[in-house]
Amino acid sequence: MIGTKKRIIAAGIIGNVIEYYDFALIGFLAVMMGKLFFPSDDPFLSLLGSFGAFAAGMIMRPVGAAVFGHIGDRVGRRFALMASLMLMALPTFLIGFLPTYAQIGILSPILLVGLRMIQGLSVGGEYASSIVYLVEQSSPNRQNLYGSFVSVGAKIGMGLGSALCGGLLWYLGEDAMGEWGWRIPFILSILIAAAGLYLRRNLTDNYQPHEDKTIPLVAIFRHHKKLFGKFLVVASVIWMVYYTLFIYLPIWLEKSAGLTKADAGSINTISILLGVIFIPIMAMVADKFGSIKVMKIAAFFTAISIFPLLYTMVHGGFYGALAATSLLVVLLCAYQAPIFSAVVHALEHHGHRASFTALILGSAAGIVGGITPALMTSIVEFSGDPYSPAYLIGSASVIAYGVLGRIRG
Repeated sequence: MIGTKKRIIAAGIIGNVIEYYDFALIGFLAVMMGKLFFPSDDPFLSLLGSFGAFAAGMIMRPVGAAVFGHIGDRVGRRFALMASLMLMALPTFLIGFLPTYAQIGILSPILLVGLRMIQGLSVGGEYASSIVYLVEQSSPNRQNLYGSFVSVGAKIGMGLGSALCGGLLWYLGEDAMGEWGWRIPFILSILIAAAGLYLRRNLTDNYQPHEDKTIPLVAIFRHHKKLFGKFLVVASVIWMVYYTLFIYLPIWLEKSAGLTKADAGSINTISILLGVIFIPIMAMVADKFGSIKVMKIAAFFTAISIFPLLYTMVHGGFYGALAATSLLVVLLCAYQAPIFSAVVHALEHHGHRASFTALILGSAAGIVGGITPALMTSIVEFSGDPYSPAYLIGSASVIAYGVLGRIRG
């Protein structure tokens, strides 16, 4: 029989496994799906269309964050977790059955974008609800660790998606994968969803809604807007790095570093596995030394190292790219692992935490993270400079470092 704490962790992270499994599919299959749903004589426009569908879903995350954050604060954490999981699972499954542009024309990308928007709505609630739930269920000296398990779940999902796509590409070949094999990973997502519903069927939740009837979002913007703004800036920079690394970088490694699709996919899978290892390690470091301090150090080293790392990826061949990507993963883990507990505990009022956390992380991941792959694709295309993502990430990290210095740790 699985232990209570392990069951709480498993139930808390399973939704993020599904969420980032889907994101891995979108990243790995972006070029193929761009040709199928957004056909164009210009490969850049097809790829941009695919990332545009990704962004459409992500932009819905703040809406879902507001809705499910309110449900989590006013009804309960368990209800929000169950509702968001069910709403998230179905669209991922249905994408596997979508007709392509060649079959039904313009209706095909419209349906894809519609399903992505439903996903985004549910994901906006799932991510923050699970973070608040895990942090509140943890002991005082392990709050960063428990909060970080959400990101571990995300990386497990990305690892599953990336590994499955890579395995299918190897087994079926690129032609069969582009014709019909791309559907298989989306259809198989229903198995993860079934596991999630099983794990959450008897979820423990001691949260009691507060008697204060003020709408949580109103209270946040009335009393905590400066604190909200600071954490939103920091979270936005973190998710810019995150989606550059795990969604855009495999494409960049092919186009700018000259790696094969298989090599770029292998590096992506390895980097995700490294994330699973280093996220809890960095969370334990943050539990010992403080969340804000660890994030400041990560912001500083990201700012000064991002250009050398991308340079090494371009000129170092497969092993140089692997080493540089691995170092960037470690920096990202130090950046990201402490943000979860830090945001939850930024407010002492339990009755506003779900909304505060959901809107910050939903907006950062949804708006900034959602447009990042398309933004990075565009600036490289129009500037002709493969290192242009480094300038953007480096500048953003300098800003994050300054903002973190103004947050009490």
